[in-house]
Amino acid sequence: MGSRGVGKTTLISQFMTSEYINAYEKQRDNYESSMQSVCIMLNGEESELRFINDGEILTKEDRLTASKPADAYLVIFSVVDKNSFEMAETILKNLREHEMSRLKPVILVGNKVDMARSREVAAQEGRYLACTCRAKYIEVSVGINHNVDELLVGILTQIRLKRADGGVEHDHWYKNRNILKASLKARQMLTWVFGKEDTKMKNCENLQVL
Repeated sequence: MGSRGVGKTTLISQFMTSEYINAYEKQRDNYESSMQSVCIMLNGEESELRFINDGEILTKEDRLTASKPADAYLVIFSVVDKNSFEMAETILKNLREHEMSRLKPVILVGNKVDMARSREVAAQEGRYLACTCRAKYIEVSVGINHNVDELLVGILTQIRLKRADGGVEHDHWYKNRNILKASLKARQMLTWVFGKEDTKMKNCENLQVL
C-alpha cells in the first residue's frame, strides 16, 4: 500500500524474479489482475505468498473495514517524495488504530534509495515512524534491485514469526514519537561514549525477529 508512483507494482514484479522463488510456480490470477503469487522455499519449507496491490485503500476508515484480510501489510513510500511518506504515515496510523499491527506484521518500505541526491526523507525519519507504529523498517531500491530479496524473505519470516507468537504484545515498541526522539538523543550520547547502538532501533530494522 502507498501513494501512486512509489514503486508498488515494480516491487511486486521484482519479487517474481527472486532467487528464492520456485520459477514454475509464479503466476498472476486471471480473475484479479492486481494479485500475483509466488512459492518460496525458505529454511526447507515452501510457502505461497500472494501480493495484492491495494494502493491507498487504508487512507480512510471505511475502506479499512472493506479491505481484504491479509497475513502482512507492506506500506511503501518514496524517499524522494515527502508527500508519499506522509501518506504512509496515515496508513500506518490506521493500521495501528484498528489493531492490525498487533495481529499482523507491518513493514514500512522506503524505496528509491539509489536517488540519494534527491532524497527528501531521511532514514532516521523512517525508523522513527516505524518504531512508533509497531512496524519493521527497510530501505530498498527497486530500480537497482537493492534489498529486494531481503525484503521478500523478511515478509515470509515475519508472517511465520507472528503466527507462532499469537499476537502477544511486546515491550520493544516506542509508544510516542516525541518520547522516541528524546530517548534516541540520550541513547545517541551513550553510543558516542560507549559505542552501543539503540537495541529497539536495531530491532525495528531486523526482519528476522519480531
